[in-house]
Amino acid sequence: MTKNWHDMTALELGQHIGDRAIDPIELAQYFLGRIKEHDPQKRIYVRLTEERALKEAAAARVRAENGTRLSPLDGVPISWKDLFDTAGVATEGGSRLFAGRIPEKDAECLMRASRAGLVCLGKTNMPDVAFSGIGVNPWTGTGPNPFDKEVERVPGGSSAGAALSIAEGLAPAAIGSDTAGSVRIPAAWCGLTGLKTTHGQISLKGAMLLSYSQDTVGPLTKDIADANILYSILSGRPKADLAGVSLKGTKILRATSQFDELCDPKILAKVKEGLSLLQAAGAEITEGPVPAFDEVIALSTRHGSPAAIEACMMYGNQIRANPGAMYGPIAERILAAEKFSAVDAAALYRGMEELTADYLEQTAGYDLVVGSTQPEHPPAIAPLLENTEAYLRATLMSISLTRLANLLRLCATTLPGGLESGFPIGMMLMAPGGSEGKLLRLSAAVEQTLKPLNV
Repeated sequence: MTKNWHDMTALELGQHIGDRAIDPIELAQYFLGRIKEHDPQKRIYVRLTEERALKEAAAARVRAENGTRLSPLDGVPISWKDLFDTAGVATEGGSRLFAGRIPEKDAECLMRASRAGLVCLGKTNMPDVAFSGIGVNPWTGTGPNPFDKEVERVPGGSSAGAALSIAEGLAPAAIGSDTAGSVRIPAAWCGLTGLKTTHGQISLKGAMLLSYSQDTVGPLTKDIADANILYSILSGRPKADLAGVSLKGTKILRATSQFDELCDPKILAKVKEGLSLLQAAGAEITEGPVPAFDEVIALSTRHGSPAAIEACMMYGNQIRANPGAMYGPIAERILAAEKFSAVDAAALYRGMEELTADYLEQTAGYDLVVGSTQPEHPPAIAPLLENTEAYLRATLMSISLTRLANLLRLCATTLPGGLESGFPIGMMLMAPGGSEGKLLRLSAAVEQTLKPLNV
């Protein structure tokens, strides 16, 4: 078999392992070798787990030989964001604040992956405690977006290294986290698929938290089929049946609230081009406002971001006791949450609960609510490190659309929707919390329909 393994999906690799056409040890060595060759500055992987990977691959080889494979992905190597605990290996959450932190056991989601036979390649780069949608980290360096070979642009964050590990052929799939868009943002800007799961669907035990009420674990992949199997493995829930998917009769609302105001008109036009293909495939497309989107942003503006408030509660004392150990703009954003009162916090959490109910009423009758994942193309890295105001603007821009799904407890995917000015466009599909099965089936149908835009 020709060794173009980095171009294959995780499920394709798993199938070849099952057919005995690929040796899991050779596969792990192949990706470890590519990582060392293509990421010498360690801007994508902050550390490898080579010894573990080879041991896991050796065990997968034995199972493949004797017909006792643990899952369709048994023997497939993937990357893990550096906030998921790995036993005996440093897990630092992208921050000097946690330099040298070595957990005693794996995060629960990593345990589940290991029990399914997945091979852990290593830990991927991220900004301090995942509090950035652009993915910049001045401590470790920032891997550049692969769609601009002249100007180094942000990859998106906070699962920056996760997305780049796939985009640069250094892993077939990656596990990241999404608090306000941190799976979907880098997936969209790097031309990938991302799944934001409903809060609580995948355990956060053993994950370094940014926000205990908003953090979600999710996969970044090359397609929906891989996202589907990884979601099933990490959550312990049945995978969705993707056979025979169709958009006929599917009711889709293109949300105008927030999206029309914030999106670059060229990006918006590209999303509409994608929607015209969905309509031709039998979907019923409606355009209109979702008042809950506007109201939840106004609520957070008045009473604070849950991520900032919770991060300040968890890390505020450490940040003050260790000046300079966290990137300044991130530390300042976290500590700024101290200005909000207990009454603000109560109003925020009660308001989000009420607006989630309002959202479900406002979108009842629709199967999906759709919009662009990102309002703008990825900005250049250098100016953001030189100007705090530019950094903060870019950070807030990056999460402006994706955070809606987090604040309203939704599940969501981002799918590649073609290129605009040479940069990938992500189409974001949102569904009520807990409806991952339906979302994944419809996302698979949308994925098929958008293929002409992604050739």
